[in-house]
Amino acid sequence: MNFPTLSVIFLSALSAVSAGPAYDTNIPLPKCAKFKTINFQGDAQIVDTDGSGAGQTAGDMAIGEVYAGISGLGNNNGFTGVNAQFKSVCVVTKDQSFPFTSPTCFYEFEFGFCRPLLYALPDKLEKQYLRRSEVIPEEKVLAVINEIERGGRRGRRTQERDEVKNATDIVPKNEDQDEELIEAIQLTAEFAEFSKLNQAVVDQLCPAYGCFIPFYICRQGGFTAHGSGPDHIEITGGTYDLFGAFGQIITPTPFNPGTYSPVPPSLVGTSIEMNIEICYYEKNRFPYIF
Repeated sequence: MNFPTLSVIFLSALSAVSAGPAYDTNIPLPKCAKFKTINFQGDAQIVDTDGSGAGQTAGDMAIGEVYAGISGLGNNNGFTGVNAQFKSVCVVTKDQSFPFTSPTCFYEFEFGFCRPLLYALPDKLEKQYLRRSEVIPEEKVLAVINEIERGGRRGRRTQERDEVKNATDIVPKNEDQDEELIEAIQLTAEFAEFSKLNQAVVDQLCPAYGCFIPFYICRQGGFTAHGSGPDHIEITGGTYDLFGAFGQIITPTPFNPGTYSPVPPSLVGTSIEMNIEICYYEKNRFPYIF
């Protein structure tokens, strides 16, 4: 009986590995955003871990399932569509009596925000609500802007303007009445003449005019954080559009403990103000500029 040599086995394994998909080794650059004070409010259930029933002892917890943003949302520091909420677990790290020191808290945030896709816009620009399928996708628009801002071609495409009649030549119309509606702007001569970037975008996407592009692009994702007051809270990671998040959360005012409810032991109507300074990597849908 003949057995394959070690070298044959090794080369066969190497070939199998090489045939697989290549691992993406690209590390994107980070982008940062700062948000003015957002006020969060929610209830926290108190867990007397050791059952002592007195004071605060190491391991006691306050668990907040949902802290919802109640102010500072919507428009905030140049962003729009800001939405935020978090859940938290705060742990007492030593036995103590009043006045209590701050526990160590761990947070999971859901966070989103939007920004206008293009910054140079005519004052009288009219936004329209259209089905998403009638609008050029954000990814396509951003790919063109990225190319332009990185020094790619800026000139008019060689195809004649009459080759592209309207937006339906680029985006097929969808008659689904339940499809999501988004705010969109039309690529017109007035839009193109407002700035060089606008003109270059029109030249690349819709030289015959008439197409629609999204007015806003939005990021939505999650991030984690931890810390103890009054120090800043550290942002330690993120997912989806906030991939690899890092940064800090500043609490400009003391935590408001609300009112105590004995059954079940909880703090009702607690609130906290947060200034969020977050960075994330240019991954997923919107690279480079957002």
